[in-house]
Amino acid sequence: RASHWVRPAKAMGGRAVCGRPRSSFRGRGRVRPGPERREKGSARGLRRWRRMGAQARGSGDYYLGLDFGTSGARAVVIDAGEEILHSEKVDYDGGEGGGGNNATWKAALFGLLRGIPSPLGANLRSICIDGTSSTSFLVDRNDWTLRSRPLLYNYSADASIVSRVGEIAPAGNITRSSTSTLCKLFTWLYEDGGLFPPGGDEGAEDLLLLHQADWLSSLLLERPDKAGVSDYNNALKLGYDPDLRDYPGWMKSRAFSHMLPKVVVAPSTPIGRVSAAVSREYGISDRCQVAAGTTDSIAAFLAAGASAPGEAVTSLGSTLAVKVLSRRRVDSLEHGIYSHKLWGDLWLAGGASNTGGAVLRKHFTDQELADLSAQIDLRDATGLKYYPLLKPGERFPVADANLAPRLEPRPAEDRRFLQGMLEGMAEIERLGYSLLQEKGCSTLTRVMTCGGGSKNAVWTQMREGLLKV
Repeated sequence: RASHWVRPAKAMGGRAVCGRPRSSFRGRGRVRPGPERREKGSARGLRRWRRMGAQARGSGDYYLGLDFGTSGARAVVIDAGEEILHSEKVDYDGGEGGGGNNATWKAALFGLLRGIPSPLGANLRSICIDGTSSTSFLVDRNDWTLRSRPLLYNYSADASIVSRVGEIAPAGNITRSSTSTLCKLFTWLYEDGGLFPPGGDEGAEDLLLLHQADWLSSLLLERPDKAGVSDYNNALKLGYDPDLRDYPGWMKSRAFSHMLPKVVVAPSTPIGRVSAAVSREYGISDRCQVAAGTTDSIAAFLAAGASAPGEAVTSLGSTLAVKVLSRRRVDSLEHGIYSHKLWGDLWLAGGASNTGGAVLRKHFTDQELADLSAQIDLRDATGLKYYPLLKPGERFPVADANLAPRLEPRPAEDRRFLQGMLEGMAEIERLGYSLLQEKGCSTLTRVMTCGGGSKNAVWTQMREGLLKV
């Protein structure tokens, strides 16, 4: 299991720092909405903290989880009993596709740190950050200045770049996906200009690839490791093999290998204490450890409390991600399936679709979504067979960079249009879980849900009917 250094954070919206699943969040063998319960748990924790005397509030060990998702960031402080004592969320301001950029992520990080009540900050024991999978960029390892544009989790590389990676990566390897981190590295090397000095090439010694969570964690340290530090969840799409506990030989022999993070550790492994400057500026204990992070979807999985093979979590945020706890590692490039190493002999197999809440918000406001959902009659299916996407390109359950959105014909009634989209997304989820079991995952026994979409009771009921768990 994850290290004792960082405890799970029951963050509102279904996020968590890397840590041990909390058994009290276990479901009852059905799709469970979940976030409402965590919201109540948050309120209990905050009330308890306010009732505590000043001396009591200033003692004990507290833990901070920072979740950097697709549209915003959240900070959650918990105590040793896993009660939420502080929670704050900020939305990104800017960035391609609303996913933010280095400036907005940095501003969010330090803005959230500033919002932590001083009695809590003074007793923080550890900090752990998660970020969106494969969101990455290049920095100068000497002064940490940015040397490339950030490429986000859903960036799909040009076919010529994918072909270059295919020339060196084995068939079926996750790096051959157009959204892999290695394809992003090759995009900077072979497509983007101005990265290297005159006469330079991909062997430029100062360049270092960092994932979003790696970089944000490094900003809290006194002296970030110039070799680069990552965790094996974030490094998976770069090509790191958690079975080997190393990069494969076909990567290590290439000229770009020095750009890869050299130190890859298990999520929640301590990587250093907060810097003196961060400690002074934000009132954080100088004993506070910074821990290696994970991806946002894995954090969501851990927050939901799944702990037995066959238990699964669907994340209904800006995108739709499904993950199943399995005793078998399952990978399928053509379907966008990959497996993350957890603890013991357990793997977290799944994939992420480009469908999700971002598509819904393109057409409806939050209030409209609530009002129209209440009008949906589940006994009267639309039969529209939509495939809701913002733009061409899908990652899972089929990896197809050219798959076009399918949102026609549009009914005259908005409620029917919304129902058709929800039906399409529910079918994508069903196909995803069906495919995972077909490829060898442990049999699906229970599905828990996190993210904003879990609050939609009609959607939950629709999904239960399809998943039959």
